[in-house]
Amino acid sequence: MQVKINPNRALAELCRRSFFRFVQEFWDVIIPETPVWNWHIKYLCDELQHLNTFVVKREPKPYDIIINIPPGSTKSTIATQMYNAWVWTVDPTQRFIASSYAHSLSLSHAIKTRDIVNSDKYKDLFPEIVLKEDQRGKSDFRNDRGGQRFTTSTGGTVTGMHAHQIIVDDPINPQQSASDAERESANTFVTSTLSSRKIDKAVTPTIIIMQRLHEADPTGVMLSKKNKKIKHINLPAEDKGNVIPSELAANYIDGLLDPIRLNREVLDEALIDLGSYGYAGQYGQNPAPQEGGLIKKHWFEIIDWKPEFNNLAWNFTADTAYTEDESNDPSGYLAYAKYNNDFIIRFAQTEYLEFPDLCKALPTFAQQNGYSQRSVIEVEPKASGKSLVQTLKRETSLNIKEGKPPAKDKVARVNDTSPTMEAGRVKLVRGVWNKEFLDQISTFPNAEHDEYVDCLTMMIGDTRPKKKGIKRRN
Repeated sequence: MQVKINPNRALAELCRRSFFRFVQEFWDVIIPETPVWNWHIKYLCDELQHLNTFVVKREPKPYDIIINIPPGSTKSTIATQMYNAWVWTVDPTQRFIASSYAHSLSLSHAIKTRDIVNSDKYKDLFPEIVLKEDQRGKSDFRNDRGGQRFTTSTGGTVTGMHAHQIIVDDPINPQQSASDAERESANTFVTSTLSSRKIDKAVTPTIIIMQRLHEADPTGVMLSKKNKKIKHINLPAEDKGNVIPSELAANYIDGLLDPIRLNREVLDEALIDLGSYGYAGQYGQNPAPQEGGLIKKHWFEIIDWKPEFNNLAWNFTADTAYTEDESNDPSGYLAYAKYNNDFIIRFAQTEYLEFPDLCKALPTFAQQNGYSQRSVIEVEPKASGKSLVQTLKRETSLNIKEGKPPAKDKVARVNDTSPTMEAGRVKLVRGVWNKEFLDQISTFPNAEHDEYVDCLTMMIGDTRPKKKGIKRRN
């Protein structure tokens, strides 16, 4: 006797067993364009499916996931639109909170998830999953097995909602990332507000999928948290040595993540449209261009110490802050001298210190790096700097002064002083501090901190030759 196989049951089982198969099957339900199945799509589907196995069993999650990937790579389709619908095929009791930077964008994603669940194909394959008649809204819909999809946006209200999984898709956009206030709002929403909305903190994973836009964007803040288990997947459009996990670089073709949709012509046009900074973040998954932003790493020659440097007059610049909280800004110091009309930076250092310790640390730094009676210590003229200068003038014999109040913003000051750097007139004495110094200044203005930039512009701006004024005719 021949056993008839129900084709719907067989296809449903295939989709349940493979999220990637589900994405292939339901692609045309919400997307009219012909799909291009680049390798990374299956990879991301498999990663999310693996994470879901722990949630289904209500076992402790192995980690949260952060995925950094360029626009136009199917990231929202996979993680925000289809994943929820697929999870319900294996566990319809799960509740989701999904968020993006704008409520309209979050709603658009949610509607596509709802369209999948309401589609004839989904109903045929998974007839047991039915949306509740009285809970079919755009921003909050539920099935009759206890599952829920609640939609919010950065800074939005999630009071009373709790989730088995939290999905954050682009919590901040490129324009917002330039604002300290907007970044802080996004970071607080992701790390504090949404984190408090977990049904079980040990079980509920947070899935963040976004472009890198700033060192202190939500990705940067999450990765900086000590002892937090995170799987970081970093897939830039081009392999520039920052693919994570590194073994995935072997899947790149001619150095490209997706040689069809993100081919060389597309990327070249994106670079023109976005500029080097925008391209670095959105396509390179790096907050600043690899060669550096406004300040380039290759402008600075690293040199060995020379005996004649012992006879130079070593000066100092300092950008101070007093706090031991590493979420705030540290103090930064720089020791430099003029040599053959070049600037030689002997050492640079940052520290998180309260005011009494700062009053001890700066003199120690100066004494350890060649301070003499020919030296001058210049401190950035802000509240912490004023207090420090007053205290050290009163309690020490150091030649210390406040710098001149800047007449321009930091970007303008960098633009004014960058010709000196570009000309190779600033050299670094070889040391373990070189990398941290170069990494920070080359990432400006997208760096999390900028104390070295302030010290550098004070150094050049205060001592470079002044242009003679031009007399005007009356």
